[in-house]
Amino acid sequence: MILWYNGYMSSLTKKSLFWDTNTQTIDMIKNKRYIIERILKFGNLVDYFWLKSIYPTDEIKEVITRNRSELDKRSLNFWRNIYNINDRYAPRNSK
Repeated sequence: MILWYNGYMSSLTKKSLFWDTNTQTIDMIKNKRYIIERILKFGNLVDYFWLKSIYPTDEIKEVITRNRSELDKRSLNFWRNIYNINDRYAPRNSK
């Protein structure tokens, strides 16, 4: 499935984000946590806007606040500030 956002091809087709995955087999629903984490960690502004056009804010926040997040500490702090997420909701065992 290829989705477009403002004339840009889906971020799912970018090998810079999904270098270790066959992008033809990514399921937007089953793999949403994986997709959201990858874009928050490695994506650019266009990727982020694409992400926001596909997934609701609550789902993005859920990925940021879940335990065992794949987000590194720098990314985690950045996105917590963007979404005004309180420290007590942040995962304790992030990398």
